[in-house]
Amino acid sequence: MESITPGSVGIVYSIRPDSSLLLGLCYLSNPWLCEPEEVEHVDPFKIGDQVCVKRSVAEPRYAWGGETHHSVGKIIDIESDGLLIIDIPNRAAPWQADPSDMEKIENFKVGDWIRVKATVPSPKYGWEDVTRNSIGIVHSLQDDGDVGVAFCFRSRLFLCSVADVEKAQPFEVGEKVHVSPSISEPRLGWLSETAATIGAISRIDMDGTLNIKVSGRKGLWKVAPGDAERLSAFEVGDWVRLKPSIGSRPTYDWNSVGRISIAVVHSIQDSGYLELAGCFRNGKWLTHNTDIEKVQTLKIGQHVRFRAGISEPRWGWRDANPDSRGVIAGVHADGEVRVAFFGVPGLWRGDPADLEIENIFEVGEWVRLTNDVEQWRSLKPGSIGVVHGVGYQGDAWDGTIHVAFCGEQERWIGPSSQLEGVSKFVVGQRVRIRGCIRQPRFGWSNHNHSSIGTISSIDADGKLRIHTPAGARAWLIDPAEVEEVEEEEVCVGDWVKVKDSVGTPVYQWGDVNHSSIGVVHRADDGELWIAFCFCERLWLCKAWEVEKVRPFRQGDKVRIRPGLVSPRWGWGMETYASKGEVVGVDANGKLRIKFRWRDRLWIGDPADIVLDDVHLLTEASNGLAFCS
Repeated sequence: MESITPGSVGIVYSIRPDSSLLLGLCYLSNPWLCEPEEVEHVDPFKIGDQVCVKRSVAEPRYAWGGETHHSVGKIIDIESDGLLIIDIPNRAAPWQADPSDMEKIENFKVGDWIRVKATVPSPKYGWEDVTRNSIGIVHSLQDDGDVGVAFCFRSRLFLCSVADVEKAQPFEVGEKVHVSPSISEPRLGWLSETAATIGAISRIDMDGTLNIKVSGRKGLWKVAPGDAERLSAFEVGDWVRLKPSIGSRPTYDWNSVGRISIAVVHSIQDSGYLELAGCFRNGKWLTHNTDIEKVQTLKIGQHVRFRAGISEPRWGWRDANPDSRGVIAGVHADGEVRVAFFGVPGLWRGDPADLEIENIFEVGEWVRLTNDVEQWRSLKPGSIGVVHGVGYQGDAWDGTIHVAFCGEQERWIGPSSQLEGVSKFVVGQRVRIRGCIRQPRFGWSNHNHSSIGTISSIDADGKLRIHTPAGARAWLIDPAEVEEVEEEEVCVGDWVKVKDSVGTPVYQWGDVNHSSIGVVHRADDGELWIAFCFCERLWLCKAWEVEKVRPFRQGDKVRIRPGLVSPRWGWGMETYASKGEVVGVDANGKLRIKFRWRDRLWIGDPADIVLDDVHLLTEASNGLAFCS
């Protein structure tokens, strides 16, 4: 009997009547007989998985054959004993591998945040100026398994194998950060800041640069993501509860604390631990910030009712009942509240976990019917109206709201839970009919979807009267059918082109023209740095010189732009009649397109490509185009 290597991965060939297993291992000529307790389940490999040799494997069972740890391939077949047949780019014949020698590679996409794996002694093409702490953003994915990564301290992409890197947690706008204590000199410098400086991320550039707003400073402080460290998302005074996803016991024992109990952050300790206080127990206790989540704070003046399904409040009903409604009159530092319930003498002491906020809208507020509301007369979910009053039973609010909707003589009366607030329309706003509206409620009045008008007056029930240059009379519109038209600010990540009205950009054209389409990588003080797929460096312009265009996305059905003399990188085997699908989009807008009947991908400039209108019309006729 051949010896079995511990850690071997195989496939169950059969299960015998006595529950023993016959296991197929790729290096054995016959299945191996074993007991169930001698093996454990592993995540199976699948055809299509991208794989590489584990760093811990010095010599794979079936030899390197010219490959290395950096080689990346795709599984094209799996034999019954688990032997993997792998297709590696630029290799004439498929490569065989023992599954125990291989590991799956994460499915990366453009825009992912990554770092070099700790197990990688050196990336495929060397370190250059990148370190293990460096964090970058994927800008391109090559067919041969190489990946182009943007680091904020480099002018060129860093090229390595996807086997060299792993995903890193992305930073997000609004997060509070400081320079990590282990960093003595930040990549982008201290400027006037110090190790004690704390700020909030205001903007993130496409190369990962964190633009941080520091209190008392006019400008933004630029910090490399590899130098930054997140601060706790919690602050003293936050209301929190145990995450529902936590198992039977969190990292620190909550003792008598229930899953729905609400506590208040009393202090923030080292290593992510928080000291909490609660009205339901004496003293304070510790928990880790990964075990808890924020909840909405109850505030004085808010209307509340008892939580649905409550059997009894923490300190009993005391003249209240499940239908009682009241107003928060006081909130203690440990979360304990005092509630003035209608019909209940004095202030009622309560645990916030026993209560829930009940929205009460003021007269004049604009509201929308929620999705769970049944149709009433001409009204349906999404209808927008104006609050005209609240319902009372005696001296107590009965929980209902009275709303006027345009086109209805009678007011809608229903619970506040079936309403949600919306932004108020005001005279002077520019609006247009939403694209999903086929027939406006009060007709087109010789207008169409492209018509933009100005609100000239608003009726008490929310009906809008619109003035347009094309109309002599006011155009009546239901507020639920319009959207505001405003000049959108161009942000990092937007796809743009130079406006036709711009004769010569302030910083000149360079290789760019009116047809060029690029992606905004950086924005600062009214200026934009734009990446074009044919430029090595970012192109600088004024923000007002460009306008947004629709970005190309993976899955888009496309064709070559009619009338194009020659695509930027040549025709290849394609023609004007060729139709394909976008399968990859680099961060500079470069498109990778799979045309029909072609094995190789076609690389294209987005300015040379248009969406396949026939496909879009087919989607619309099949009901795939809808109003969001």
